[in-house]
Amino acid sequence: MNEQEWRVRYRSLAEQKLPDGARRSILGSLAAAAPDSRRASRRPRPSLWWVGAGALTAGLVVLALVGQRLAPDVATGHPAQQRQQGTRSGEISGRGVPAPATSLQSVDMLTVSAGWTLGANNHILRTADGGRKWLDATPRGLPAAPPYNGAIAATGPDDAWLAVATDRRTWVYRTTDGGATWRRARISLTGQPQVSFLSGSTGYLLLHLGAAAGSEGVALLRTRDGGAHWRVVANGSPQAKWTPPLIFAGDKSGFAFRDPTHGWLTGEWAANSILLDATSDGGRTWRRQPLPVPAGLSAQGGAAQSMPPSFFGPSGGVLPVRFGNPGLPTVFYQTTDGGVTWTPTTPVYGKGMQLVYSIVDQGHIVATDGKTVFRTADGGRTWTSVTPDRSLEGVTQLDFVSPSHGFAVDQGIMLRTSDGGRTWVKAG
Repeated sequence: MNEQEWRVRYRSLAEQKLPDGARRSILGSLAAAAPDSRRASRRPRPSLWWVGAGALTAGLVVLALVGQRLAPDVATGHPAQQRQQGTRSGEISGRGVPAPATSLQSVDMLTVSAGWTLGANNHILRTADGGRKWLDATPRGLPAAPPYNGAIAATGPDDAWLAVATDRRTWVYRTTDGGATWRRARISLTGQPQVSFLSGSTGYLLLHLGAAAGSEGVALLRTRDGGAHWRVVANGSPQAKWTPPLIFAGDKSGFAFRDPTHGWLTGEWAANSILLDATSDGGRTWRRQPLPVPAGLSAQGGAAQSMPPSFFGPSGGVLPVRFGNPGLPTVFYQTTDGGVTWTPTTPVYGKGMQLVYSIVDQGHIVATDGKTVFRTADGGRTWTSVTPDRSLEGVTQLDFVSPSHGFAVDQGIMLRTSDGGRTWVKAG
């Protein structure tokens, strides 16, 4: 996955955490202290990175956390409070019928033929023919939740997880038969979810607990049994008492793990550097990892936003960083040592909008600014461009499964291409 895959799949966090009225009030209160030279025009979200706002952080932070006592299916990180009670789970029938018309939120294609999508109201759909036909695989009895408070992760045509956050708790559903049946686990923490699985057993769940004034609390949970039980690994909320802390400063765009011990947390913050936190102990402790800024670009005052990296094998990986400089460039950093060091490549400039991109593998990346499709076969060192046969200005996600075959979510519908993005047709 990548972003704007991350932005759309899990939605721009600032757009979801605060009601419009509250956000306008915060912006109005802080605007006077914001020097124009510190602002960058960026599409993902109206971030609050002003240096003079630090004293207001505590009063403005909005936490979606509902207590620190966890449900019986989740043990806390504090030894004295671990619990051995079982999960509250049960078989839930999937519908397995033709999918209803729904506006797509995100797509996760595993091959040219097989994939999953998340639709409006957290509907789960799956396809086995490249999107020509869809089946509704939504779990029965799905709790009511905001339309975009869901996230999906899939490791195969039959194996998928759905995380849905309500106002009081988060539910994680798992299927191993293509959505015909689901089992669920309950977590009594709640927040905008992001979910990722390294295998059928090991996975991570990041809950965004609330943000304001350039800081955000998040909680990281881990499962080792396919999602039946979850354990809080680290908690970035100021109210967390027993779990190891995540760094509170900065708005988080997401996370990624290379293996069960090495992970990265990404986002943006008010400092004059790129936000990137790394862990080498499965998420219990984190350290800030410096990134070089390419010549001619700037990370001052929150002008850079790192996005979750993609890994290919034990040593290779790609880390996107979006800059707010004129031209809205995106730089795809490369690693060949498993993320110990990252090297910037040639910036790609969008024309009036941030790039939507898909990282296919270590060498191949496809991106668009809505008018042009950019492609690289050498990890971002050199780029070629083509003009698509239709406008892609409404595209919110690209998902390429090979350098030539890809999919896009365009204003709620899915498009597909078989020639690297030059021509597009509606899927389904």
